[in-house]
Amino acid sequence: MGDESAKPPEFWDVLAEHVTAKVEPVLRQHAHVRQPVIVYLRDLEVLARQECDRREVIQIIASGRRILGDREQVGRPDGPFSRT
Repeated sequence: MGDESAKPPEFWDVLAEHVTAKVEPVLRQHAHVRQPVIVYLRDLEVLARQECDRREVIQIIASGRRILGDREQVGRPDGPFSRT
């Protein structure tokens, strides 16, 4: 049985558009509306740290979270891209 949460490599190629499509609609909404998107982006960042070897992917996701007001660290402090 395979990991159903794994993303195809093409997903990471269009990540910027995907994150933008998630962030823009809730950008000026109340925190309770932004929270599910923040949680989604945190989960996506964890997955990206496991599956993707491109720093810019992590930076795009982290930027989307910061724009929505999320300042939590995702991943191990000494893990890959920990200073992103």
